[in-house]
Amino acid sequence: SACSHAGLVHEGHYYFNSMNQAYGIVPVAEHYACMVNLLSRAGHLEEAESIVNTMPFQPTATVWGALLGACR
Repeated sequence: SACSHAGLVHEGHYYFNSMNQAYGIVPVAEHYACMVNLLSRAGHLEEAESIVNTMPFQPTATVWGALLGACR
């Protein structure tokens, strides 16, 4: 995501949370993967893992890939 590449963790969090709260958009797996990618690239691995573990559905390969990709 653009926020990930620019290191804008706070802004990414804001937009992710506002999707549902302000606009009624329910995040899907791809949105969660972007958040995991954003947090992982910024070094927030525990927070990224927490998102994976608390998602309202089973993590997809894309979500796991986002987390594991930051561990290189």
